[in-house]
Amino acid sequence: MAVSNVTTLPLFDQVNQEIQSNDEDRVFWWGAFGQSLATLLKTSQYSGKEQLYYLRWFQEWIMGSLGPRSVDGKPYYGSSFTYDGSPVEYSLNWKQKKVDQTIRFTTEPCSQKAGTAADPLNQLAAKDLLTAMAKDVSGIDLTRFKLFWSGTNVPDEAAEEVLSKLPPGHPRACVLLAFDLEHGEIVAKAYFNPALKAICMGTPTKTIVFDVIRKCNGPAGSYDASIAVLDGYLETFDASEAPQIFMLSNDCVVDSPTSRIKVYVTSPVNTLAMAKDAFHLGGRLSGPATKAGLKAVGDLWCHIFGLSSSDSDIDDKEVLPTGSRCVFVFEMRPTTEGQNGSDIEVKMHMPASWFGKTDAQACEVLADWFRTHGHPDLAARYQPDLISAL
Repeated sequence: MAVSNVTTLPLFDQVNQEIQSNDEDRVFWWGAFGQSLATLLKTSQYSGKEQLYYLRWFQEWIMGSLGPRSVDGKPYYGSSFTYDGSPVEYSLNWKQKKVDQTIRFTTEPCSQKAGTAADPLNQLAAKDLLTAMAKDVSGIDLTRFKLFWSGTNVPDEAAEEVLSKLPPGHPRACVLLAFDLEHGEIVAKAYFNPALKAICMGTPTKTIVFDVIRKCNGPAGSYDASIAVLDGYLETFDASEAPQIFMLSNDCVVDSPTSRIKVYVTSPVNTLAMAKDAFHLGGRLSGPATKAGLKAVGDLWCHIFGLSSSDSDIDDKEVLPTGSRCVFVFEMRPTTEGQNGSDIEVKMHMPASWFGKTDAQACEVLADWFRTHGHPDLAARYQPDLISAL
């Protein structure tokens, strides 16, 4: 919880006074997450109107979707996508060419049914939340959510067997939601774990994912070319060493030619050469955006690991233990017959542990990056802002 004497939060206090609820679970979760959100909104320089809007929305919709509160530190169900089992995780989106930062958070909704015979894998709460929210919040469309949910859903009667076969350390979370607080708007996203359905069906995870994506082919175009490019790269590896698809995501907006489908892949990386290879899919992706992305990867890699871009062995220098992995996100957009090839944008998600052994070290590395890339104000307040939101 945020420390109240670090950042004064009059708008949070105002929302607190407006709350009229005797629901102990809702009160518990508001106490756990409300003040941190209020602090992030203020330190990220959202307007007063925006702060009130998001705090009221968060209290009304998210607090009631997190299920029964923890008792004596033990979660009722426990989310498996965070280190501590927390059902909410905040993040801050920074873009070099934008002055403003966007607050995001990811959540695994829960209900009293979660973990029981009525919903053994907690697959219903996210669906129920979005279905209700779409009636009140403009811009949320459930067409693709329903398609993805259906394509990755595991029958309740198969849950026990699937969990018994789930590899150690693999998250059991089936459906996650995320919300971008876009300065006056709310953009909803959904994330699906296809591994459980793959276990249930006895088929490769990528088959589940690609089959779901193909169902999105339509008037706006086809995802077939992008699927072929990604699958072609995956097929170049032996099964034991291959990058692994572990998550599928969609923006919960009306389908259009710009609609994204995101495929999350964890890939072995301990050298810059391996990172670049995964980023451009073994040379299958090219063009100005890919070239700029590869440069950015190289620059940040040197910054994190204290390397010089002039080093002759920079690409092949092993800076991480063998077996280290990071996440690549392949954002696919539909293409039409008149277009040439695939339409894939790539993002690389580096583990925070690469930036330092402690939170303070990681903060300093990132602050220095902001400082050298045109955001001195953000660099100066980055660590203090995070500390105030704890």
